[in-house]
Amino acid sequence: MTSRIFGLCLAISCCFLPAVGFSQTPANSEIVVNVSARRMALALSPAVPRSQASEIGAKIDATLEHGLQLTGLFDLVPQGSFLPSVRNEALAKTDYGQWYASGAQVLIKAEYSVSGTHLELDFALYDVVENRRITLAYNKPAVTVADYSKAVYAFVNAVVKHFTGEDGFLGQTMLAVARSGKGQPSRVVTMTTDGQNISNVVKHSAIQMLPAWGPGGGVLLTSYMSGNPDLYLASGGVLRKISGEAGMNSGADYCASNGRIVLTLSKDGNAEIYSMAASGGDLRRLTNHASIDTSPVWSPDCSRIAFVSDRGGNPQIYVMQADGSGVRRLTTVGKYNTNPSWGRQGYIAFSARDEDNGLDIFVMREDGSNLMRVTQQQGRNDKPAWSPDGRYLAFSSTRDGGSRIYISTADGKSQFAVTRSGWFENPVWAP
Repeated sequence: MTSRIFGLCLAISCCFLPAVGFSQTPANSEIVVNVSARRMALALSPAVPRSQASEIGAKIDATLEHGLQLTGLFDLVPQGSFLPSVRNEALAKTDYGQWYASGAQVLIKAEYSVSGTHLELDFALYDVVENRRITLAYNKPAVTVADYSKAVYAFVNAVVKHFTGEDGFLGQTMLAVARSGKGQPSRVVTMTTDGQNISNVVKHSAIQMLPAWGPGGGVLLTSYMSGNPDLYLASGGVLRKISGEAGMNSGADYCASNGRIVLTLSKDGNAEIYSMAASGGDLRRLTNHASIDTSPVWSPDCSRIAFVSDRGGNPQIYVMQADGSGVRRLTTVGKYNTNPSWGRQGYIAFSARDEDNGLDIFVMREDGSNLMRVTQQQGRNDKPAWSPDGRYLAFSSTRDGGSRIYISTADGKSQFAVTRSGWFENPVWAP
């Protein structure tokens, strides 16, 4: 019995999904968590060297373009549309009429100089419609040629702040599960939101999965290091087991405001949702049902918990109070809805089988209404995770052959890969 439960729980929480189809037909309702109703036409002028040109100029241009695309705020004007008179224009002189005629509403220019390893890099943002340079409030970091991206991301984040009032996410740290290839053993890694600076969280070869941010900036993960799927906390270079019950210890989610962790345990012969103190003590059982309950996530205010259960005959998203009371089913369409992520703006993202038996990302309000599809038959799209501000989603997708991490605006209108190679799944934003 225990082995059957463990296998099915892995199917729900780790997404080794059975081949069952369903009909997922979203309601024709408008969702209002999109980043911008209208995207601005932005001209990105190539970085201009102040003295001798360097190959770093092309890297600055590529990184800046990729970062701006990830924000979902802009439609980039093709450089072939730039009028000849504004090509290689310096920061000090801006021909607004020519840029407007090129199709731009806003404009970004950059200048750089290299001295040894030191890089001097300056950016400027212009309102082409109103013929003015926009003053941005941000601290320009001192950078070397090797870490030029820090300066690029600081500027793009300031641009996002100017237009939205919210801080940009570029350069932040994410968690993910990485593999050397499909079907290979998994490990938990950290990386920046551009898919760079990838580093293992734990230095051992045992299978690692289902990462989450834990207390003190540590990382919660499930690992087979001791032969059983136990829950560990990696913090400050130290790995500590905090739940080693018989059977599964997985799917943890930590709430900083109440200091508790929710997770799935199968210690009593069936997968149920529990909560416990951050130290691993004070274990409290929250569900008690003959069916499988798994994949718990806290609401942003930690008053409720969303989870997956097959108590209705197939996996669906449910919600309950933090003490386990008031269980209510949220998803009513489709036969396979799983992997919920609860965003700050009152929306829950999840992955689901569609009418063609594919796996796609959907979003609904926290009461189950206003269902919206984010991805549409572009490979297998799984494990959505909300950004801290609730305006973006990260998820894994196989649309390009491998498995990459994508970042999407909440409405799905802008989707770009952040990992360029390798096999990556299960992204988790920094809190």
